[in-house]
Amino acid sequence: MSVKRTLALMLLLGAVAPATARADGMIIPFLGVNFGGNAGKNIGDAIDAKRLNWGASFAFMGAGVIGLEADIAHSPDFYGKTDIGGSSVLTATGNLLFGVPIGGQKGVGFRPYALAGIGVIRSKVDAFSDVLNFDNSEVAWDFGGGAMFFFGDHFGLRGDIRYFRTFNAVDVLDISRSDRLDFGRASAGLILRF
Repeated sequence: MSVKRTLALMLLLGAVAPATARADGMIIPFLGVNFGGNAGKNIGDAIDAKRLNWGASFAFMGAGVIGLEADIAHSPDFYGKTDIGGSSVLTATGNLLFGVPIGGQKGVGFRPYALAGIGVIRSKVDAFSDVLNFDNSEVAWDFGGGAMFFFGDHFGLRGDIRYFRTFNAVDVLDISRSDRLDFGRASAGLILRF
């Protein structure tokens, strides 16, 4: 399944979600770090494997405890880089959220949450000026949780930890190490609530 199809499906699911008496729409740009699993492991003679990632989440929470989220993140130099090329990992997932609004859905509040979903992880390694490229898009799943802290009606902060794993093996430059891609992500983001 292509990344474009997955993103279109996530947006469609968000658009057709049943409306409730009071729903929170949120845009959450974030910065994070990858850890565990394949995160930050060099391939071959690669150097400067990075653990940093950045992205955005688009979430809709109903008046109850259930919501939907589309999450997109990019991790440059995930496997490292050399003078002849680099690498990256892109995640795009659609998640079901379970979160209890403590303090209500307006003004100052707190919402712990858990999530689980499915999507795509695109793993890319470029070497020798486009002569040797590995570009894999695999269906993946994720789960995690965190907390949202609101300072008013429209602004807040989110702390989040997630685990990502592909269903199938991902081939990269080290062919002998073809395996499922998995890693954790911890992130902090600014919540823009409307």
